[in-house]
Amino acid sequence: MVLVLGGVRSGKSRFGQDLAHELGGNDLLFVATAESRDDEMALRIQRHQQDRPATWTTLEQPLGVGDAIAAMTNAPAVILLDCLTLLVSNILLKHHDDFSAAEAGVRAEVASLVAAVQHHSATLVVVSGEVGMGVVPESSLGRQFRDLLGWANQALARHASATYLMVAGLAVNVTQIASTVEQAASSVAFRSAKVAPEDAAFAERKATIASTQAEGPNR
Repeated sequence: MVLVLGGVRSGKSRFGQDLAHELGGNDLLFVATAESRDDEMALRIQRHQQDRPATWTTLEQPLGVGDAIAAMTNAPAVILLDCLTLLVSNILLKHHDDFSAAEAGVRAEVASLVAAVQHHSATLVVVSGEVGMGVVPESSLGRQFRDLLGWANQALARHASATYLMVAGLAVNVTQIASTVEQAASSVAFRSAKVAPEDAAFAERKATIASTQAEGPNR
């Protein structure tokens, strides 16, 4: 599994498509989770359809993506899911009056995606939004969506062989530069050991200067 994260217009969909095509060529299934709820979304869906190669097979699956993938008898080499953001949104809107049910639905969807990847030999490329770096959403529903998507991104990143963060159209492989808690603690301890003698020497010099100033020039 490969996870591609990014903000709005960060280039995540383009990178996900290019990566999926590089990995699978035309032996590729595009899983679209968007639903045409208004004219703006309909136009966005149309643009995405135009951007995709005509040779790709498309599956419109706003809910139950993991189960749909698991049920395939002949899975393609690569499956591109674009995007997890709308999949989580669809689940939340389905249970808009019951956050516990929405949370359970997202957890079940993530678990089924992971199980589907393990069931098939296909490579799954997941495109998802990073929505936790901006302002706190004003509405309760917005905050719930942010929290659910953030959790889902973390859960999939733990199972992904590589996670990329898109910044201004550039892909950063965060898996390569990520640190475990143990590595971070070791780094902090190492730096503290190097800095401590310097701090002690500086403190000693500072104390000497203070003492000299206190004694005055006629000591």
